[in-house]
Amino acid sequence: MDEVLRVENLWKSYGETSVLRGVSFEVKRGEVKVIMGPSGAGKSTLLRCINLLVKPDRGRILLEGREIYPKPYDAIHRIRQRIGFVFQSFNLFLHMTVLDNVRVGLVKVKKLSKEEATKIAIEALRMVGIGPELWNKYPAQLSGGQQQRVAIARAIAMNPSIMLMDEPTSALDPELVGEVLNVIRDLAARRMTMVIVTHEIDFAIDVADEILVIDDGKIVERGKPQEIISNPKHPRTRRFLERLKRRVDHGLR
Repeated sequence: MDEVLRVENLWKSYGETSVLRGVSFEVKRGEVKVIMGPSGAGKSTLLRCINLLVKPDRGRILLEGREIYPKPYDAIHRIRQRIGFVFQSFNLFLHMTVLDNVRVGLVKVKKLSKEEATKIAIEALRMVGIGPELWNKYPAQLSGGQQQRVAIARAIAMNPSIMLMDEPTSALDPELVGEVLNVIRDLAARRMTMVIVTHEIDFAIDVADEILVIDDGKIVERGKPQEIISNPKHPRTRRFLERLKRRVDHGLR
């Protein structure tokens, strides 16, 4: 497999607080990397740095072998077309229908005809289980799970080289989590290249080729999902997983 993403020695601070401290990893085509770790560990900041929503302090980011930071080979908005991003809070346009939410980037950014954009948007919506009965509804008329599936379809429609997902189920009611995780499982089965931040242990075991555990801005452990979950070697990983399992046992997410 060829390499899609390489992150080298990435650092980011906010004032006196170091959020990322020398993070390095790579993602090959068709791979799924899952990032886990306690709140405030730097996971979301890492994804935002990769998508250039946040400017790192130092380090390098390469997309398909070409540098996008600190010396981007192309305009940032064109680079972002190749990096899909699924946020925690959906970020749909409330004044647009489901179909328009997925179609708008294809028309405005990729300059496709409305007819061609509609065809691609419908294919992406079907891929995430959103049927024609919902295409003309507005986000406020959808459940949280449906909204997040539309957000995933919007990212898929742009045909990115890699998808970044920042805790895609964290804003959902517990009964809606499964429908979104099943969509992502299907994307993983299709060998879509993804980096996913999640606290869902069983899901991580199902989809990840490798789990990276981040704590205090550093990767403290990485490895195969079963090895990390069943036999963590680093004390910080063990503490994090113990806390997470206690929350699950008490019915919390």
